[in-house]
Amino acid sequence: MADCSQVFKQFEGRISITHTDTKFLRAARSAITQKIKDYFSKSCNGPKLKFLGQGSFTMGTVVKPLEGEFDIDVGVYLLDYPSWTSERPKVETVSSWLVNALENHTATAPINKRSCVRIVYKPKDQEKQISYHVDLPIYIEYLNFWDEKRIRIGITGETQWERKTDPVGFTWWFIQKCKNNAQDPKQLVRLVKYIKAWKEYKKGNWNFPSGVALTVLMAENYAPNSRDDISFHETVRRAYNDLDGVFWINSITKPVENHNDLLEKLTDGEKKKFLAEFEKLVDDGKLAIGEEDTDRSISIWTTHFDHRFMN
Repeated sequence: MADCSQVFKQFEGRISITHTDTKFLRAARSAITQKIKDYFSKSCNGPKLKFLGQGSFTMGTVVKPLEGEFDIDVGVYLLDYPSWTSERPKVETVSSWLVNALENHTATAPINKRSCVRIVYKPKDQEKQISYHVDLPIYIEYLNFWDEKRIRIGITGETQWERKTDPVGFTWWFIQKCKNNAQDPKQLVRLVKYIKAWKEYKKGNWNFPSGVALTVLMAENYAPNSRDDISFHETVRRAYNDLDGVFWINSITKPVENHNDLLEKLTDGEKKKFLAEFEKLVDDGKLAIGEEDTDRSISIWTTHFDHRFMN
């Protein structure tokens, strides 16, 4: 039986951000948060703040895109507000504070989106620097009637602070899933990167499940193995069986608040297209694992990933 585990691990190295990239991103994150702190303390008399990294950068599952930008998320938390909504500022007010704080921070003006403020970094040297954006979702952290900490995300328009969420809880949940493999707690991180790279290569102009949805899907169906190729195949096989409801496609439920279906924004056609491509990955993975010849096994896997798989 051909062993392609090392090929997968080398692929993971090519699709991951480098140590230099990570240092650069952390410096950029620090510069942004410091500007916001300064503005809130000196210019707008804003509320007490804290900042928390979240998403794929914090979990270590960032994948360099084939084209375009990748993103990192930094949560902006408003503190010391009561549980009743009448005392909370409008989301539009808070997002305008962030926009003002970060005006002229980069060559591109801050983008005020419904659920975050986005800061775009365009590299001066395409060969040496990365292109990315920093998303700044806004949260209110408060104690409910039972003195339990609760978090709500700010969304402009009618929604405002209605939606409960727990981004830190999601990161903690993922870390615990990684620990299911005590011998190799980083394996699940690699598997999530593989499936994200597969998605980018296969989706074309279709909308496929988000990175969060795929992370949940892989973590819930994780099958640890000493070999990455076997672990990846067994995990996606379990995930496919979990999704395939014969006459419908089952949901992917977020494991923390607000426990929503992470496929709810996809159309039926997009779900079917995704599941069809996912089935091909499962079937070809079985063939690749069963191959005696390593070169033939690699050639089967290669049909599901971009040129970095063998470059």
